[in-house]
Amino acid sequence: MGQGVRRRPAAAARGGRGADPPALRRGLRAADRGAVLTTVEFSGRVDLLHPPEAVFRYLADPRNRPEWQSSLMSVTLEDRDAEPHVGQAWRDNTMAGVRPRMRTTELTPFRLWTEEGTWGGITATLRLRFTAITSGTRIDATGSLTGSGAWSVPVRVAGRLAGPAIRHDLARAGDVLARTHR
Repeated sequence: MGQGVRRRPAAAARGGRGADPPALRRGLRAADRGAVLTTVEFSGRVDLLHPPEAVFRYLADPRNRPEWQSSLMSVTLEDRDAEPHVGQAWRDNTMAGVRPRMRTTELTPFRLWTEEGTWGGITATLRLRFTAITSGTRIDATGSLTGSGAWSVPVRVAGRLAGPAIRHDLARAGDVLARTHR
């Protein structure tokens, strides 16, 4: 037999549970580096008393965000004068001190708008679908938050709050539209 094939049997584990796996050499880690990926999905639906064109134009423009998004103090756009477009990038400045990098990833006028944001080890996606209804516009919001390792804890917490928060914020956008777009 070759060298090292004849080894002693593994020692019994503490507490009588069977053999302990051998220790990894210094510098080796499990394939996922111990990080568990956590994704939390959320959704919300709001009907607003305004036509899809007005609602879409207002919500798709990041410059309007501080007026209707309750957690947001300001946004910093890379190109302040640009009309909303795919690839548009900005930075949110939230009340919690978080400053995610944001960008528009999908934009179909009056029908669909999607953004993606990253901060630390967290990635967030929000998709708004606009549907004309008799009384105005139905907005179906879906999204997800993803993080791994230590970032999975804030993902779980924010994920529990995201659905109610987006419904509240979209309703608030409807209130702003009612005051400003008569």
